Amino acid sequence: MNVPENKEFPQFTAAESKLGKTDSINKYSAVHNRPDKLVNVEKTDLGVILTFTSASKRAVLSYTHETQIFLLKPCPSEVTELYLNLELWSDNIFRLLFSNEKRPKNRFEGIPKEARMLIAEPERVNFELNESDEYITVKTAEIKILIEKSTAKVSAFNSKGEEYFSQRKNDFRTPDTCDLAIGTLGNDFCAFEALELESDEIIYGLGERFDSLVRNGRTVDFHNKDAVGTTSRRAYVNIPFYISTKGYGLFLNSGARTSWDIATEDCSSLQFSAADNQMEYFVIQGDSPKDIIKSYCTLTGFSPLPPLWSFGLWMSRNSYTSWETVFDVAKKLRQNDIPCDVIHLDTAWFKKDWDCDLKFSRERFPNPEENIAKLKKDGFRISLWQYNFIPPNEGNTHYSEAVQNGYLAKNEKGEPYRLPEECKGSWTKDVIIDFSNPDARKWYGDKIYGLIKTGASAIKTDFGEGIPEEAIYSGVEGRFFHNLYSLVYNHTVFNASKKASGENLVWARSGTAGSQRYPIHWGGDSQCSFQALAATLRGALSMGISGIPFFSHDIGGFLGMPSDELYVRWAQLGMFSSHARCHGAGDTTHREPWAFSEEACDIFRYYDKIRYSLIPYIYEQAEKCTKTGLPMMRALYLEYPEDRNVFHIDDEYMFGDSILVAPVLTPLEKSRVRKLYLPKGVWTDFFTGEEINSTGMWIQKPVDLKTMPLYVKKGSKIKYCDVRNSLIDGCGKIKEAQF
Repeated sequence: MNVPENKEFPQFTAAESKLGKTDSINKYSAVHNRPDKLVNVEKTDLGVILTFTSASKRAVLSYTHETQIFLLKPCPSEVTELYLNLELWSDNIFRLLFSNEKRPKNRFEGIPKEARMLIAEPERVNFELNESDEYITVKTAEIKILIEKSTAKVSAFNSKGEEYFSQRKNDFRTPDTCDLAIGTLGNDFCAFEALELESDEIIYGLGERFDSLVRNGRTVDFHNKDAVGTTSRRAYVNIPFYISTKGYGLFLNSGARTSWDIATEDCSSLQFSAADNQMEYFVIQGDSPKDIIKSYCTLTGFSPLPPLWSFGLWMSRNSYTSWETVFDVAKKLRQNDIPCDVIHLDTAWFKKDWDCDLKFSRERFPNPEENIAKLKKDGFRISLWQYNFIPPNEGNTHYSEAVQNGYLAKNEKGEPYRLPEECKGSWTKDVIIDFSNPDARKWYGDKIYGLIKTGASAIKTDFGEGIPEEAIYSGVEGRFFHNLYSLVYNHTVFNASKKASGENLVWARSGTAGSQRYPIHWGGDSQCSFQALAATLRGALSMGISGIPFFSHDIGGFLGMPSDELYVRWAQLGMFSSHARCHGAGDTTHREPWAFSEEACDIFRYYDKIRYSLIPYIYEQAEKCTKTGLPMMRALYLEYPEDRNVFHIDDEYMFGDSILVAPVLTPLEKSRVRKLYLPKGVWTDFFTGEEINSTGMWIQKPVDLKTMPLYVKKGSKIKYCDVRNSLIDGCGKIKEAQF
């Protein structure tokens, strides 16, 4: 960090902010307005509102011998009063709302409630409120909350009297820890919070994280964006919810630009901030991570059950360019005895590739109703690509309708917003559908409804993450809409599709808290590499522990052309994901298994048939996920939270309740042994029937190209069926294997 000469950290310019050099107001330049003296206690039906006077500090550059360091020093207060509103939403969930306004504005009031992150209402909770000289105490049947009058520090204890949550108060003069405060800088605000982080405490979640399952010591780029690969900190899906091994989860209900520091700037602090004058979050106590996820879903919603056929194989590439190509792929799938249920049409089903007008090309895709019906008769459903931008091309009636009726995001002149010309490499002329506009949602939903009625079975909601904050939207400010946009986008398409078909399905790329209500999500544009394969698995497990139960990814990787070995390894992982789709960039970089070696095709078929034989088990587990909020692909911590050995494991997982999967993520030239951990219990090798009585131990499994270690937990009953080429008529007679 270059230290400025004037001894005060300078304000970031607007241009720097847009480039992502700051997540919110810079903590060194803001005035930190912190709770000082408690002046009023007001009991409410849901809890208590505390009013504090404000004391302010600002970071000033100081020196300790040759070391340059910022220290917080008192300064004139810019906020007179601060309000801490504590509400009980259930016996084990409380909400904290901190602001310089007693009743802060609802940032989402222009968005229908069913399309917001938070969709629940508080329960009627019996609680006790007591006041002593030192504390305000709030107690329910399951938790006790203490608020220290002199510091405004909030702590919470479970029914056993164990502290599971505690705010951190800055006990030193450095701004390494930014505790509860409203930061001000001119007309801008930022709300800061810091929590105590124990030395052995582990944090999971925060959405799709490709770098690590464990968030401790990792910085978080918490702004939805096109990840362009799966080996970076960029993410399509940022979810402001995490789980702590200390026995609680936290959901930050904010659409503002946020940042998270988890044992990065201060190893004993978990810190987060939101570029707003209010901080609203829910603290969820649970005896297990499963309990916490379920309670989180009571706030943000549970996933509905996708249709049975969606659990079959999806075949795609970017892009099939005609019905002739589609029918040829369908024919070869059957000739090669490869079970498959869906063929996806990506960006080329319009008159011009990428010119998204939601109309089939008359030349290359004529008679869509007739051809889709033929494919369905042969057991194939059709999925269609679209995205939330519109190219302003001549003859695109989609564009002219949107402009004429005001369905687009606008600039300050009231014209359709376009990215600035200096954004090299972007589709700078494309315009953005404003899904905060109810008329735009209806207009677009009607078009999606028509496509489903034409015969399509699913819609791919691509993009949605790259929405500019500076654009003007009709229902919500852009700075609060960026991460939320994809939720409203998927809500619109999902509801229109369900209205037409009665089925619960979109194929979504971006998202945030609440996105589980609109399944299914896939992992975006991964590279064709073993590193990206491993990162894809980490992203899947992180999504799962963040409340997203159904997840897929591009078998083979999207960017580039995989080797036979990589394709096989990705297929093995894909067949043991909640949903399985082959997809890749470019019409010549095929992902159909016959485009690879005969051995690779044979192994692909082998695992595809295993998947189809396990459809009864998969569907049964999926149904459980809709009731519990648990993911199909589960980090071992979710199943074995008492086993410290699993806390950092992110290269194997439980597939549902019973099957442990250890994908091979390393080329054979580097290793022909897969090291894996078996939690305590008896495990049966899925392929050989060998039993291992594990005390909680690591084993080494020899592997060749065909081998992916699978183990079944003792006592499991695995439902299965005979393999069919399609699930169009269901999965047939269901059998059961006892392990």
